[in-house]
Parts: sequence; C-alpha cells; structure tokens
Amino acid sequence: MTTHRANTISKKNKPLASLVSLGCAKNLVDSETMVPQILAHGYQMTEHPTQASLIVVNTCGFLESAVEEAIQHVLEMGRLKESASCEKLVVTGCMVQRYGKKLLSLLPEVDLFLGTSHYHRLGEILLASRDGDSKKLWISRPLSLATSQSPRMRSTSSFSAYLKIADGCSNHCTYCMIPHLRGPYRSRTVEDALEEASLLAAEGVKEINLIAQDTTAFGWDRKNEGELISLLESLDTLEGVEWIRLLYVYPDRVTPHLLRTMAQAKKIVPYLDIPFQHCVPRILNAMRRDGSQVDAERLIDAMRRHIPNLALRTSLMVGFPGESAGDFRRLLQFVEETQFDHVGVFAFSPEAGTRAAKMPFQVPQDIKEERRHTLLELQRGISRQRLQNFVDRELPMLIEGFHPETNLLLSGRLAVQAPEVDGSVIITAGEAEPGEIVPARITVAHDYDLEAEILPFSG
Repeated sequence: MTTHRANTISKKNKPLASLVSLGCAKNLVDSETMVPQILAHGYQMTEHPTQASLIVVNTCGFLESAVEEAIQHVLEMGRLKESASCEKLVVTGCMVQRYGKKLLSLLPEVDLFLGTSHYHRLGEILLASRDGDSKKLWISRPLSLATSQSPRMRSTSSFSAYLKIADGCSNHCTYCMIPHLRGPYRSRTVEDALEEASLLAAEGVKEINLIAQDTTAFGWDRKNEGELISLLESLDTLEGVEWIRLLYVYPDRVTPHLLRTMAQAKKIVPYLDIPFQHCVPRILNAMRRDGSQVDAERLIDAMRRHIPNLALRTSLMVGFPGESAGDFRRLLQFVEETQFDHVGVFAFSPEAGTRAAKMPFQVPQDIKEERRHTLLELQRGISRQRLQNFVDRELPMLIEGFHPETNLLLSGRLAVQAPEVDGSVIITAGEAEPGEIVPARITVAHDYDLEAEILPFSG
C-alpha cells in the first residue's frame, strides 16, 4: 500500500486530500497521475487520511484476495467520514472496473466510483460532482493511455521511477482478468516514452524500470515489432540515467535481437522478469500460454549465453485445474535445474468470469497451499545458494536510504535486485547518500538479502 505524501509545504485554507494506492507498480503509476488532478482541484496532499477531507483509494481487482483487501481499506476509510474530517470518499481502479454496479449497494459510504477507464478524468469528475452531478459510477471500456504530457507526481524515491510504456493486455490467458480490467493492449510511441524518460532524468532519476502487462509487446499493437529495441537503444544513451530495467517480459517475445541489445548496452542491467507460470505443456496450453518445458529450457540457455551474469525472476502458478502430483514434481525439477534468482509463487485462484474457474479437475485449496509452500521452500535454498556467489565480490550498489527497520544502518540494492519485489543489501559499514551508486563489497548472504560494506571510490 502506498499513501501519497505532500511535496510542498502545507498551505493555509487549502483542504487536504489523501490517496491510498493498492496493488502493482502499474497501478501505482495510475495513482501518480491522479495526484496532480487532485491538486489542480484545489487540494493539498497529506499522507495522513485521518486529516483529509477527500480520500481516494485506488484498488486492485486481479484476485479475489486483492478485492477483499481493497474492500477492507475502503471500509476503514469510510469510517473516517464519521470519526474524522473526510467529506468525500472516491474509489478508483481495477476493483471498480471488475464489479461496477455491484459496488453501489455494497459500499454506500463511497461517493464516487471510477473504473480504470476514468482515472484520467478524476479532476473533471470531482468538479462535476461538486457542481451537483449525482452520477456515482463512471465506467466504460478502458482505452485511454497516459503520455509524457500527463502530469504525474511520483511517490517513489527521487532516484528510482517506473516508466509505464503500455497499458492493457490482449493475451487472454484463461485464468486472468486483466483484458477485462485494463482493456486491449495499447502502447505509447517510442518518442513519447523517451520524452517522459528525459523528464525523469532531469528530475534526478538514476534508475528507470520499464513496466507494462507485457513490455516485450511494445509496438506490436502497431505492427512494429522492433520498437522495444529502438526504445532501449535510445534509453541507453540518456544522460543521467544509470540503470534501465525490463520488467514483465513475455517468454515468447524474448528474441536474440533483444538479448544482443541488452548484452551490448551500457545501462540496461542484466535482469529479466519473465513469468513462465509453469513448465508442463499441457498445463500451459490450458492456461492459453504458448511454450513448453523444452522451449523454456532453450530460452533460458540462450539468455544466459548472451548475458552470462543475467539475473532471472519468474512467477509460477501451482494448483491450476488438472495439475497432477506428477506435474508438480516436474515443476519442482524445472525450478531446481533452472536455478532462478527470484521466484514469486501463486496458488491458482478460480476468479469468477475466467474460463479457468469453470474447468474440471479443480485442485483442493489445501493441496494448492501445500504445493506453494513446498516450492517456496525449494526456492529459499536456491536463493541463498545463488546469493552466496556474491560474497567477497565488489559490485556497484544503489543506496536507498536508511534500512526500514533501523536508522542505524543504510540499505541498498544491486543491479540484479528490482525495487519492492526482490531482496536488498544491508550496509554494515561506510557512508553514502540516497541515490548514489557506489562500490561495495558483499560480506554475507542470507536467504533473500545480502550484507555489504561501502568501499571508497578509487580515483
């Protein structure tokens, strides 16, 4: 959960607003584009919802568990209409897009509901509401796309930012709601993405993380499969930016050209986030995801041949309908042999409205959870072993600031650790400022984190 903080000194007589952002990094970027709309409407941002007269909750709706979390947050904020200064409660995002009219009776304390189709019109809708428009639900097919001209107030650190290069999805996996929640895949132009990247660099951003539902599909909606390469090559020359990272990479679109581009670049970090989901062809076909274990093995071999120091993150799903004990053993073997650096494991959730929810041979919940735990335990050992290979090495590290648990130690990340989702480096000796990329010697490896000492600059 992210609560947007004020970036200016509080001004007298301005009402306060607070925005709570739930879900993924892509949702966070949407939230960051809503803040300027709120400010333009005459509010001052606060990170304390109890002080706000306007509260906006930007929700996730991908899984039922995320919906339940979102509803709890909305109910909590709704209580502030009685116990605090809240006068207007607005709920936006994927949960609204998914459930629409059902929310009107379920959450009567909410004044406005905006789907993913309307977050870019928040300021306009707030104005209409203030002027007497009684419409509470704003929802349609999502087709909008933020550009470099869309005002944005980042809530991440001053030195690291997400750059959303596309929105929506056209893959239609059988377990996934994203095409319904986000609309069809639509990507920005190379020129527009570069314009925003230049603006980020001018603000002092050192690390740009490219995000989309599928970053490797960038430009494919315009029948131009080479646009991602063009974007990466241009970003690699962008002054001020030092690390460029690719997140949400689709396996079938990782081409030799992309790998060569990454290998030859100076600023693209050796890291790929590539969600394989499974390794058994029958399961992948039922998911409507192309590929097989053999293809995955060949792809991983090609990636590591092109980029020997590549760090791989993947997400895997256990308990998909029809997954047998033998299928799960094959998945364990695949993970053991591949030696991923980072793995996210999800138990299949039969989401209403998806084809997979109606499939036969549903796996019992207790078995799904057992398999998830088993796979996570396997990855825990793999992670510690792979991190052990960093011990005694000297590597560049991005300083993030004080460690979340103590102001006595600094914390940072290596290029092979993405923000939020991967581990971090605990700094036990040396000094540096947040945002600096400094040389460090790795001293200790844990399950997911490292310890290091900052080294003096050589020359």
